[in-house]
Amino acid sequence: MDQKKLHILSLLAALTAATIFGMSFMFSKMALATAAPTVLLAFRFTVAVATMSLVIALNALVGKVHGKPLFAFSLKGKPVGKLLLLGIVQPVAYFIFENYGILYTSSAVAGTIIAAVPVCCILMDVLVLHERVTRRQVLCALGAIGGVALISVGGAVMISALGLLFLLLTMLSDTVYYGLSHDAAKRFTPFEMTYVMFVVGMAVFIPVALIQAGGISSELITAPAQSGSFWLAVLYLGILSSGVAYGLLNFANSHLTVSESSLFSNVTTVVSVLAGVVLLKETFSLWQVLGRGRSFYLRMRVPAFTPVISPFFTASRPATSTASIPRAVWQGS
Repeated sequence: MDQKKLHILSLLAALTAATIFGMSFMFSKMALATAAPTVLLAFRFTVAVATMSLVIALNALVGKVHGKPLFAFSLKGKPVGKLLLLGIVQPVAYFIFENYGILYTSSAVAGTIIAAVPVCCILMDVLVLHERVTRRQVLCALGAIGGVALISVGGAVMISALGLLFLLLTMLSDTVYYGLSHDAAKRFTPFEMTYVMFVVGMAVFIPVALIQAGGISSELITAPAQSGSFWLAVLYLGILSSGVAYGLLNFANSHLTVSESSLFSNVTTVVSVLAGVVLLKETFSLWQVLGRGRSFYLRMRVPAFTPVISPFFTASRPATSTASIPRAVWQGS
């Protein structure tokens, strides 16, 4: 596949992931009506890992029967430690910092601060990865922050030093995730990256949920497990929003720049609001319409990059390639 087609495919993958993430807010709201956040995360990542493990087993079976698997999957001889670090940053650190940041600040403040992630990714591109960014890309990233701020007009504004610290750590985690994913793509497939990320998430959030609930027989765990709507939400969040969306995101990160990838993140916000208005019949103000429109328009105005590859990346990534992708708040949790 030529570079232009691969670039377009990566952009579509990023856009699809952002759309799935946007719908996940609605399913998260549905699940959180009966379950605590840590319990939801434990169920979500368990379903994600179980589903992906089944896919891996079926792929291995196809390989034995037909002599060739459907896709490559092997962690043997690879620096898995890089993926463990990726998993600690995203989803573990990101979700923890974000939830506590939202707890101690208003959604208006949280949304505006997290919207600054593309700007941080641009800085990473220039200072760390030595890739070229244009003035238009910088202006679009800054303008999108203004769009998110408009979306939050009319909401209560609450901020504390502790909440601000957690939100800054959330933004840092998100930025580091893009960088680590971009780097890990040189040695791992998107499926391998996604699988290890969620194994780490499951390994962390199951014990946390059990400790907070007071054991597996606690009503905090058994009550949600008996709810049909909870399982519907968990299946969406575990399979689509975790396995599929993050797989697409990691694929996009393999072929787009860090800056390009992050610029899709606020598309998630647009989709989440549309889902709330259309499906949940939530109210929507004129300022929010203007804010969504501004964010979406600025996203679409960002052209393709011409990356300047440093010697550190030359051996693993050809100078003709371009690079990738996006995300948001509960990322579908």
